[in-house]
Amino acid sequence: MVRSLALGAALVVGMVAPAFAQSADSVVGNYSYTGTDTDGSKYSEAGKVVVKKAPSGALEVSWDDGAYVGVGQVTGNVFAVASVADGKNSIMLLTIGADGSLSGPWWRRLDKGAKGTEVWTKK
Repeated sequence: MVRSLALGAALVVGMVAPAFAQSADSVVGNYSYTGTDTDGSKYSEAGKVVVKKAPSGALEVSWDDGAYVGVGQVTGNVFAVASVADGKNSIMLLTIGADGSLSGPWWRRLDKGAKGTEVWTKK
């Protein structure tokens, strides 16, 4: 019974997931962002982030005119980004909103907190 339920759930997800799939082009552009650091403290001000398509097909991400840089890939309705922040590896999992906004959690290696979040609003 459990096996049948799991198989049925996997089938439904497999049929529904493509309906929510986004292309890499859907996240290319300029954004303003706000958020919280991994300790939960709010960013002192909004910043800007730019997403560009690289020749490899990956997406290059640059925060605040190159203060931080990363690389990302769209999978379904999630934009996954790897970067280096304050000398530590970081990852983000941003959900792509219907309005083009991106939001979700992020983590930085060796940080004790896990409360990092960002919200990107397309300009």
